[in-house]
Amino acid sequence: MSFIIGSKINQIKATTMKNNCSSSVKKHLFYLISTLLLLNINVHSVHALTFSPPQLQLPSFLNGQGSTRKGTFCYTHLECNGQLWQATSGNKQVSLVVDPLASQLDFGIPWGYRANKVSLSESQTIDMICKANPSHCLLTMGLDDHCHPPTIRKLMENLPELKYIVAPSAEKKLLGLGVSADYVTVLKHGQSCKLGDAQVLATEGALVGPPWQTRENGFILDLGKDESNESEGLSIYYEPHADVVLNNIKNLRADIMVSPVTKQSLPAQVPSEGQFTLVYGGDRTLEIADTLGASVVVPLGNGVLDIEGVLAGLVSAKGGVSDFERLIESKGSMVRVEKATAGVPITVKI
Repeated sequence: MSFIIGSKINQIKATTMKNNCSSSVKKHLFYLISTLLLLNINVHSVHALTFSPPQLQLPSFLNGQGSTRKGTFCYTHLECNGQLWQATSGNKQVSLVVDPLASQLDFGIPWGYRANKVSLSESQTIDMICKANPSHCLLTMGLDDHCHPPTIRKLMENLPELKYIVAPSAEKKLLGLGVSADYVTVLKHGQSCKLGDAQVLATEGALVGPPWQTRENGFILDLGKDESNESEGLSIYYEPHADVVLNNIKNLRADIMVSPVTKQSLPAQVPSEGQFTLVYGGDRTLEIADTLGASVVVPLGNGVLDIEGVLAGLVSAKGGVSDFERLIESKGSMVRVEKATAGVPITVKI
């Protein structure tokens, strides 16, 4: 029996050396296996026979290595701080509306300040939100440019099952508008809640009052680890003022961040060193991106509004997306910028 096996292997080697043809090898290998079966060789004898073909190194696009993505983030800017998020990672999908503004913003003083959106009407904004069919609305703070009463009323009318995940400062306003307490989840800094298999974590956000006031919220949407391929899930960070204490977020991580790149200060009539910063710009956003390890920044165009009234000239703006891109280049940063146009969805893949 060993003679027959050795003879057949020698035939394979000879044929391979002579013709260098893989089809001949396959033919003789098939013949060898057939012979073994016909001779009814004991299983243990078969185990003693070893045939080791050369190991092939497949390109990554064939064997799947290097092709695994964390997920996909579809982002639509609704002007001001308003956004639509549709995130997918593995089998997990989340649809959210964030800090929406559909109509005029006046902070209750229309005689002094009136801000209207440039591109999207109220009906267009509400229609886009309804078509996205979000399960939840994230509200980073209770101020009207984040938690806008006329917009909340429209959402209650058109999406009565919409639930809210909010900063503590937004809770009283929502309940006063008639939103059921059962539909409102209030998160303090460090607290989180589940969205199916995903999670929303509240982070420390902007200081919009005196130093002793509790800071508002940022949020991280974390789609978690994908058990099907053991890859880490997609994570998205948002804080609308880029006003954070970096040391307090140093243990957090995010793949994508939505953050302003235009600095807004007041009063505009005094030198910059005497101004109060309302919204920080690109330099702070890049520092946050570096701290979180984010690879993509989506600039938040929250300062692009048509503003009227006697108080309209109080706020000065400095910097923009082009300035931010130049800053990234000058710092040698690997952060990628994904620019969004109001009402036009963009897709970011990580």
